[in-house]
Amino acid sequence: MENLFTLSKKTIAFGALLALFACSSDEMTNSDLEANSTLLLSGKVNSEKLLVFKGPEVRLGYGKVRSWISVTQSGNPNEIGLEMTAEAFKNLTDEDDKKIPADHSTIIVPLHLKAKQLTPFNHIGLNWNPHGHIPEGVFDVPHFDIHFYMISVAEQMAIPAWSEETDAAFNNYPPQGYMPADYFTPPGDATAEPQMGKHWLPVNLPDFLPFTKIMIYGSYDGNVVFIEPMITLEHLLSKMDSYNDYSQPEFFQKPGNYPTKYNIYHNPDNGNTYITLSGFVARE
Repeated sequence: MENLFTLSKKTIAFGALLALFACSSDEMTNSDLEANSTLLLSGKVNSEKLLVFKGPEVRLGYGKVRSWISVTQSGNPNEIGLEMTAEAFKNLTDEDDKKIPADHSTIIVPLHLKAKQLTPFNHIGLNWNPHGHIPEGVFDVPHFDIHFYMISVAEQMAIPAWSEETDAAFNNYPPQGYMPADYFTPPGDATAEPQMGKHWLPVNLPDFLPFTKIMIYGSYDGNVVFIEPMITLEHLLSKMDSYNDYSQPEFFQKPGNYPTKYNIYHNPDNGNTYITLSGFVARE
């Protein structure tokens, strides 16, 4: 396959490229570590203290990952995301070690009840892709897929593999306006993954190459089911902080607080990495 980095923006065939795109899911690994729902006070927004609610810890590499949400004292969500310890990035390349998740497997990271109450999200699915995935020359580098699901784990697990029988559900797209106008997905089996759904990419994909980070949307059977920051391991280990706006749809399936930014930053004191969503807006 011709190196996509050498192609002009005007000549890239998005349909053919997306037909090769996939976020594979072969198995699911659930956390069995005890939950810690400790309520903490940290940070400030306009001099207002934030309440921080943390979900249960989940093992990753030699370290741990957990979800958390910060809430203003007036009861509005401020930020939601993952906290990954420095040790979580160690031993991810030793495929003979049982401490790391299998290639493309999904680790379910539960959310605190407060996060479910204040946002549209139900849980996070964390995928480690040590070899990346197709298309070649685009996403074939070690990276994480972080799915913020707006459906239950049971509903996620019930999404089947693509076949001629399930094609109608995968390609039953949300009504116009419920996906950002500058995102699309091709018809057929392209980007359709079991236990995930149909993946949508920005039409200006070349602007995100070479791939370091990007925001993906997901749908299944007429509904938007996830948003997904995809981030390379190299970018996470570079300790480069970033705060990124991402495209928004015109309409939303249910009223609630929806984020408008995704962020990557690091704590130099403890070495932890944070992948979060923020900039919440109340949608009707």
